[in-house]
Amino acid sequence: MLGEAVRIAVDAMGGDRAPQDVVSGCLAALDAYPDVRILLVGRPEAVEPCLAGRDDERLRLVPAREVVGMDESPAQALRKKKDSSIAVCAGLLRKGDVSAVVSAGNTGAVVAAAMFAARLLPGVHRPGIAVTFPTTEERPVVLCDAGANIHCKPDHYAQYAIMAAAYAEDVLGVARPRVALLNIGTEEGKGGSGLRAVREHLEAVSARGLFRFVGAVEANHVFEGEADVVVCDGFTGNMVLKAAEGASRAVVEYLAAFAARGDHDDRARQALTEALERLQTFTHYAEYGGAPLLGIDGCAIIAHGRSDARALQNAVRVARDFALRRVNEHIATRIGAAQDEAVET
Repeated sequence: MLGEAVRIAVDAMGGDRAPQDVVSGCLAALDAYPDVRILLVGRPEAVEPCLAGRDDERLRLVPAREVVGMDESPAQALRKKKDSSIAVCAGLLRKGDVSAVVSAGNTGAVVAAAMFAARLLPGVHRPGIAVTFPTTEERPVVLCDAGANIHCKPDHYAQYAIMAAAYAEDVLGVARPRVALLNIGTEEGKGGSGLRAVREHLEAVSARGLFRFVGAVEANHVFEGEADVVVCDGFTGNMVLKAAEGASRAVVEYLAAFAARGDHDDRARQALTEALERLQTFTHYAEYGGAPLLGIDGCAIIAHGRSDARALQNAVRVARDFALRRVNEHIATRIGAAQDEAVET
């Protein structure tokens, strides 16, 4: 697929800053990536003023008259709002008009619509949301699942490991990712019988060479670079995600208030300001764009609900890289190998 144009449907109405920041992010992505074509999906009367008269043959507006609210029930909203921007994006994916969809809208609706449109890859039991975090080792870590599935069996964890490791290799450039299980301790007996069974299963699948399992990590280790991929159920993963966002925001706000105090000399204030800027860049979700829904036969990138233009530009970049680097082909090959190994044993 290298050298080919990548067609991406973007939900212009999704997120707290839609449509202005969504459109601005898409325009920036078109400037940055000549091989990208974008189909902006949304209400024309809301989207067109944000384009500021820009005429680009790589950009097309696809009308969608309805919007799924952030607080709506995903299933009910998709049933009632057939012409919502999320549903229309999913329809474009289903018909093969685009390789990927990007939305900062209702996460549950995006997951449901994407699964309906693209189905699951052969052999995949459950999809997983893969969120990328920064670490103190200056290399990213991928957490999967971050909210798609609350109840998971040992084989679901193993598939999350396979899929997230493929994503880390192909999109993030991590060679031979280290996979760990999120637990309340690193010892083998921690976590109760359920997580002990998961650990044993991960060790068995790792022994067949399908990924590199390095044991269990605690939540604080996620950000210390002890693993490149961390697997967990969706409830736990979403709690980690929200806690990390809140802690990061609190630290940044505290340092900003401290730097603004009048009792620092100029050099100290400058040093604090520079450190704060670096911290904001290091920890801000906008730098990572969005989280792919791994396991579907297509690409759906779930951006943060507060995404600004930079975050949307990066979400488009993630969608582009996912498609160009054939992540799904690699996932399907490895899932198939896991099933073949299981049959042989």
